[in-house]
Amino acid sequence: MDVLFCHGLESAPHGAKYHALADAGLQVIAPDCREKDLGERVKLLAAAIAEHQPRIVVGSSYGGIAGLLASLVAREQGHAIEGLLMCAPALALPNPDGLDVARACPAPTVIIHAPADAVCPFSASEAFATEHGAQLISVEDDHRLSASLPRIVDEAKRLLQP
Repeated sequence: MDVLFCHGLESAPHGAKYHALADAGLQVIAPDCREKDLGERVKLLAAAIAEHQPRIVVGSSYGGIAGLLASLVAREQGHAIEGLLMCAPALALPNPDGLDVARACPAPTVIIHAPADAVCPFSASEAFATEHGAQLISVEDDHRLSASLPRIVDEAKRLLQP
């Protein structure tokens, strides 16, 4: 399995980013996290990492923070990933109650975010990248990153290179 895709709060598992990754020839699994809070998502995604052993995790918005936390939980359980790509992640949100995991990069980590994002603050991505050594890619786009789909695919493929 190449990619575990974590969709956003108000999107579905098989949206534009999922299709862009799959259409690029990547093997992608996207668990349905609709109507799940952050704690439930983290548990579901960590279990999916353990079961499917994806090489990388790609998370969008609410799925970005969920993918980060799930990757950290999975790593603590012995299931490491090779890379993490967060797209306009909701990094300003706190960890869910009962999840005592320190935020860090679980593997080489890339963040693609638009300074003009009106939903998730770009400053949270800047702070995470500075504090934890993630690569931050600033794009001219909005929260959905629709114009940045080719860049998302390129960065996912780069993370998958040996």
